Amino acid sequence: MKDMRVVITCVTFEVSKVVEPVRYYKADRVHLLSWGKKAPYRDFIREVEQRIRKEGIEIVKSEVMLMDFAQVMRTVRSIIKEENGKGNHVYVNIGAGPQVYSSAAMVACMMEGGTPFNAATKTFTVDSSNFYDGTKPVGIAKEVYDPKEIPVFKVDAPDTDLIKGLSVWRAISDDKRTPRTSEVMQGLCDADLMTDIFADDRRRRISQGALMRYRRNFLEKWESLGWLEKGKRGIYSLTEQGRMMLQIFT
Repeated sequence: MKDMRVVITCVTFEVSKVVEPVRYYKADRVHLLSWGKKAPYRDFIREVEQRIRKEGIEIVKSEVMLMDFAQVMRTVRSIIKEENGKGNHVYVNIGAGPQVYSSAAMVACMMEGGTPFNAATKTFTVDSSNFYDGTKPVGIAKEVYDPKEIPVFKVDAPDTDLIKGLSVWRAISDDKRTPRTSEVMQGLCDADLMTDIFADDRRRRISQGALMRYRRNFLEKWESLGWLEKGKRGIYSLTEQGRMMLQIFT
């Protein structure tokens, strides 16, 4: 079945900001991202689920560390790609969670074609230190306005071969040593990312041309993108940004 209306949202300490947009878009399916099984998190998750299920809407739950940019982006991007592939329309609530979630979800929308939106608060809870009405979770926002879609521009995902190649580099260097160039090039060959790297097949000697291709097409690009950095004695190491790219795209 295609042309379904799908909403992606996270659940923290909000109810109306999550549920009302789901009703507004007449969603057929809702992906709920949450983290935290103890009170008060579980109370809000339970309340949101109950209200959505009353509408007869399918719920798909994912446990995601909402303060982890890479994990959120990987999850949201994966859901958007999957739902788009089925021919569905995907709306992403970027206003119902922490800033890290909002930022990661927004970038995922730009890459994969989701429609981000925010439902502004119309009425706040009277006592901002207590997000309950008696025993019933209410959240920061008691009432919200209709969702407003946020315009986006297209952001391209990083080159697939560069990500695959960096994964090869990391796998070889996992034992805390810098991999030899010949090892990485062989790994790239095994991953079908390079061919014809030997000048002498019998002696397995790397050709100068292949070495230049490796440096031009992989090593220099990894370094220019900030995924690898050269330290003392020309030794390369994986940067935090490189690790994040691998977390998101592999």
